[in-house]
Amino acid sequence: MSRQEQLIEYITDDIVSFIMEDFKVPILEAMQRLYTSETFSKLNNVETGLYLESSTYVYDIYKSEKENGRIIQQEI
Repeated sequence: MSRQEQLIEYITDDIVSFIMEDFKVPILEAMQRLYTSETFSKLNNVETGLYLESSTYVYDIYKSEKENGRIIQQEI
């Protein structure tokens, strides 16, 4: 397993745990919610570099996607 794949797996595990905790859903539902998201697609595309960010940063993107129906670039 490459370093990129490891980082993606670690972030995925963390986010599934966050979803379970925040939304009080079982693991399979949390996994489905994440795996069907645009955020997960971007996380798995190594060209985006999202796998280099922290789990909480990626989770914030996921939550924003769910609130807005899509990923929105936050202005600084």
